[in-house]
Amino acid sequence: MKFLVFIIFTIFLTSCTSHNLQIYSNIDKNNKTITVPPGSKGLKGKLKKVLSEEGWKLVVYRGPSITEGTLGEKTTIKQYDTFNTKYLLVVVSKQFDICLNLSPAIIYDISLIDNTSGMEVFTLDGKGCESEVIKKFKNALNGINE
Repeated sequence: MKFLVFIIFTIFLTSCTSHNLQIYSNIDKNNKTITVPPGSKGLKGKLKKVLSEEGWKLVVYRGPSITEGTLGEKTTIKQYDTFNTKYLLVVVSKQFDICLNLSPAIIYDISLIDNTSGMEVFTLDGKGCESEVIKKFKNALNGINE
């Protein structure tokens, strides 16, 4: 009876997970520089560890904000941020429980952006065990959509 309850509980927990990976373009393996959010708490810190292990150069400072324009009959002013890296990592996550493997159960949204074109390289979002999210992120870095 206990085994049956365990099986049902396991099926229930695994049915509550969802991961949505969308790969839009390939990563330039010759320019593995990325602006990352500061800090190391939770998913953010684990993703930064993966990037470091994969040979990426991590930078926290984005670069200067630029305001430029022309004055005259028609005044035009533009403001934009600059980046010292090829890519930008944006991470949002929140822990809502703990998985059977003792990994945090999280809701998350990850975006890897090409700073040159402004386009997303890939997005990964969903709900599940943090350890599984790390595996999916590593696959996405290597262009594997599983």
